[in-house]
Amino acid sequence: MRPLLLLALFVGNLAAQPTPQRGSAELTETLDKLQYLGSVLMMAAHPDDENTAVISYLARGRHMRTAYLSANRGEGGQNLIGTEQGPLMGMIRTQELLAARRVDGGEQFFTRVIDFGYSKTPEEALKLWGRDVLLGDMVRVIRQFQPDVIIARFAPPPGSGGHGQHTAVGHTGPAAFEAAGDPNFRPELGEPWQAKRYLWNIFQFGRGGPRALRDEPLKEHQIRIEIGDYDPVLGKSYAEIAGESRSMHRSQAMGSSQSKGRVTADFQHVAGDEATQDLFDGVDTSWGRISGGETVGEHLAAARKDYDPRKPSKILPHLLAAWTALGKLDGHWPTVKRHELARAIELASGLWLDATASDWAFAPGETINVRWTALNRSDAKVEWAQGSLLGVGAVDGPALNKPLEYNRSVEETAAVQVPADAAYSQPPWMREKSNGFVYKLDDPALIGKPEAPPVLTAVFQMHFAGGIEIPISKPVLYRWVDRSFGERQRALQIVPPVAVSLTRDNLIFPTGESRPVAVQLEANMANANGSVSLKLPKGWRATPSSIPASLAKRGQKSVVEFTVTPPATTSGGTLRAVYRFSDQEISTGMLAIEYDHIPIQMVYPPAEMRIERTDVKMLSKSIGYVMGAGDKIPEALRELGAEVALLDSTDLSAGDLSRYDAIVAGVRALNTRPDLIAAKDRLLEYVEQGGTLIEQYNTFGRRGPPPSLSPYPVKHERMSRARTDRVTDEGARVTLPLPDHALLQAPNRITEKDFDGWVQERGLYFMGEWDERFDSLFESNDEGQEPTKGGMLYVRHGKGVYIFSGYSWFRQLPAGVPGAYRIFANMVSASKLTE
Repeated sequence: MRPLLLLALFVGNLAAQPTPQRGSAELTETLDKLQYLGSVLMMAAHPDDENTAVISYLARGRHMRTAYLSANRGEGGQNLIGTEQGPLMGMIRTQELLAARRVDGGEQFFTRVIDFGYSKTPEEALKLWGRDVLLGDMVRVIRQFQPDVIIARFAPPPGSGGHGQHTAVGHTGPAAFEAAGDPNFRPELGEPWQAKRYLWNIFQFGRGGPRALRDEPLKEHQIRIEIGDYDPVLGKSYAEIAGESRSMHRSQAMGSSQSKGRVTADFQHVAGDEATQDLFDGVDTSWGRISGGETVGEHLAAARKDYDPRKPSKILPHLLAAWTALGKLDGHWPTVKRHELARAIELASGLWLDATASDWAFAPGETINVRWTALNRSDAKVEWAQGSLLGVGAVDGPALNKPLEYNRSVEETAAVQVPADAAYSQPPWMREKSNGFVYKLDDPALIGKPEAPPVLTAVFQMHFAGGIEIPISKPVLYRWVDRSFGERQRALQIVPPVAVSLTRDNLIFPTGESRPVAVQLEANMANANGSVSLKLPKGWRATPSSIPASLAKRGQKSVVEFTVTPPATTSGGTLRAVYRFSDQEISTGMLAIEYDHIPIQMVYPPAEMRIERTDVKMLSKSIGYVMGAGDKIPEALRELGAEVALLDSTDLSAGDLSRYDAIVAGVRALNTRPDLIAAKDRLLEYVEQGGTLIEQYNTFGRRGPPPSLSPYPVKHERMSRARTDRVTDEGARVTLPLPDHALLQAPNRITEKDFDGWVQERGLYFMGEWDERFDSLFESNDEGQEPTKGGMLYVRHGKGVYIFSGYSWFRQLPAGVPGAYRIFANMVSASKLTE
């Protein structure tokens, strides 16, 4: 393979995310960025912790290479736009970060640690993650990215970031800064790199979240910079761009205003050389910082000076001369700038280079047919010399040597066979099962990267005047026309020949009776004929033992159904569906995550689900559910035999509520459903007449505590920075101060054992104060704290019952936790117990 092809791929992996601008705006910005050799890395814990205003200012305003390192992918977050949790939530938030970077001009990195939910102390976070893992991954990214300046979002020791994960990253950052420059510290993580300085971007927690201390006098060792300047080329200030960027975090309800006018950011010196005026004090950001770079810089400066947006091809001689001079240089900055320069040449010459496949999904062993397109939309003399494909397969195309006439496209085709043993296109961090706190990556080169490389990359070898050859890389995509949205595109994927999926996440057997289990099949190739069977825990039976399935056509779907019989006694484990055809056994599904603000994401989960035989009785058969931020509790209630209706605004304002044995408000429903607040009087009347009303937790908004549906006074409050309004340890002991309470006696006898096997946290946003008429049924606390009593409140109101619960049923029920089913069954049955 030609060295330039390898270089093109390597540079592509280092490149910043594509900007939303095109044409003269992008070329202007690229030419400006080519003038500067400076870089800055921002570090924090989660998606949405970054300061998008600072990133936008540095990337788009100062033209510095700018990146954000998020320690984790936000897997423990609460999804406001769908029902995804855990790793799937992490996939969404990863793509939201990438969408944000496409807006503000930054790049994105991650470590391998996992967001396990709210943590009260940095010691807990570092113990569960492993300090060496977090430190090592931070050092790896620093050495790869080679920042001149590191900016921390959270304070160094002994400061606090509130959230234990915030503080853990803030405390580890200075150590990573020092270790990255130490040649004796883990040389396998890359060549040592010592950044010039490490600063803390100061903020304080306020009602609206982190905000800059814009008006307070500076203290010793602090500097303040203006970041709200207006960019006439982009037509926006950097603070406006920051608002757009932050608003990409839709799953976390981070929609932000687009500030105009003066905006400042304050920075506290932590380590390295102290800055007195500017973040880059003492840093040479010109081409003079590298030996032999002055000549490159002179050509690029001439290109910027002579640039005419109406005639961009005029600067091609300057850009091509810079390319020739740059080809004589090696090292970090020449590698980074070579990609930027190739993009500038592409834009200045009006090139449209594209490679598409006939479909997006390909099974191992299949052939990917690729169509290449090259189009010259300028008067530049350009020749398409050759094309190559790299990735899951490699093809060196024939010598083309085709001149590109003005506005006349040239097309070629190529084919790549997917190896029979090719791995499915699973996100790299999800290929191996994690321990819940750290991902396992089989390829160390992928540590830090936001996503997998493309399945195929097309490399166009372009010849320009003077015989200069420039490789330009493009991912091979699938394009189609949506009749509503127009032309769309998506990434190629290597998929299982037959996707095997179960139609639910778990299945509860509340009695010894058999239950149906459906297996869905989808053919990703023709003539995939075989049979389906189930693998079950010891003592469980499935009939029939195997079911034939004929899938003749690509895209054909089929559903087969088994009858599963549990053992007579309590038992549980994993059910796995297996499809056998030819000499293959497939137990992998195919799941699409689709939202308008991010590209379509594919994940290939194992065809497994949790099954539990546990005695659960529920007296309520008709339940109304008011969906809030999105959860799967309605499906769980249906598992227990209830009919569940999702209530809309009309149902709440004018529907017959008496038809429901219980009405449940979903998580954050009062944050997202104003119609629920408006219906409070009707709902309390429903309770008075004998209904059960359950209110799950809601969060603090910008205007303070959420309202409540309670018939009597209650008060949400955050009692301290220690967050005693929540219990974060899912294994924390839960005691029952009123063990003989009616709600704990029937229809299921509840004991402390029902809290065994919980996932993530016990609960969030407990009540701080409540009327004396309430019964507090559960008490729990994290280590070192007093018992928290406001997680489960019960009160009679008229003939019915109102219950508030901050416990995390929305996590436990989809996870199939038996005790959670038993407790929730009692909750929705509450009024039936008083009849």
